[in-house]
Amino acid sequence: MAGDARKVLVLSPVPAEMALALLKARVTEEEARGVRLESYSGSSREDLKKAVSEADVIIGDYTNNIALDAEVMRSAKRCTFIQQPSTGFQHIDVDEAARQGIPVANAAGGNTAAVAEHAMMLILACLKKLLLAAEKTRRCQWAQDEMSLYGVFELEGKTLGIIGMGRIGRELARRARPFGPRMIYHDVVRLTPEEEEKLGTAYRDLDGLVQESDVITIHIPLTPQTTRMIDAQRLATMKRSAVVINVSRGEIIDEQALAQALREGRIGGAGLDVFSEEPICPENPLLDAPNAILTPHIAGATNESRARIIDITIDNVARVLRGETPVNVVNGVVPGTRRPAG
Repeated sequence: MAGDARKVLVLSPVPAEMALALLKARVTEEEARGVRLESYSGSSREDLKKAVSEADVIIGDYTNNIALDAEVMRSAKRCTFIQQPSTGFQHIDVDEAARQGIPVANAAGGNTAAVAEHAMMLILACLKKLLLAAEKTRRCQWAQDEMSLYGVFELEGKTLGIIGMGRIGRELARRARPFGPRMIYHDVVRLTPEEEEKLGTAYRDLDGLVQESDVITIHIPLTPQTTRMIDAQRLATMKRSAVVINVSRGEIIDEQALAQALREGRIGGAGLDVFSEEPICPENPLLDAPNAILTPHIAGATNESRARIIDITIDNVARVLRGETPVNVVNGVVPGTRRPAG
């Protein structure tokens, strides 16, 4: 691709000059010649369709606000590669991209440690009633004896149920193991006996995990099958002391049902970093639910993870510009099979 006039469209709120400087640090002067990066500045759907129609490579929007749906994807006649600078890619119609012959890649692994750490933090904070203790202390209410009335628990000896045993689920299991819980997991693809032994975990079907666990932590992508996977019916089968952690996608849990369960004391608590509508709206029922710790989708947003995601994104675009095969393609398209239009 060296020497060809190619346009890279950046949909993320990142200055094109910065992205170009990062890209030039990874390709030769010859490979960068004729490559033009442009930051998207449109505001309408027609603006977006026009912008993608002129792009050879697209860097997606890490805020998920600019959706590449089927109609927009069909406008991307020249595009031969889409790189999403995040792990999640639910705002991209990857199936339509596949039909168009466009490979879509994500930044898998860039925020694994950060999200696992955040989940671990929420687990301990919920078990220890950290938020309540901090608030009372700030009000000069010395709740040293009172806290036991609310239920303050150890993770040791509890059953930790991990839904989704991909990169983040495994990293969470490694971090949790020294705390001494009994660990079980559910995933659509079961680990090998050797992997289960190495991680110290045992397989359960989803309903069995929900009923058995003292702590449930969610690490799965949002799909039609996982939407509202944790619904009112499954919440009703949990232990009254159970804690639910979600650092994946808000739509996986029925928020109204979860808020009701918390208000009625039918479960022990929740730690949530993701919501069905983001930024969270004032009407979200979880805002005033008791025993809920809410954070603004920051699990993967550490300084270190941002740097790794930028590196993965730019390196993958550089691979394409060099005519190499990109990594982390999520829709099964073999790169280089589409003939660009124009």
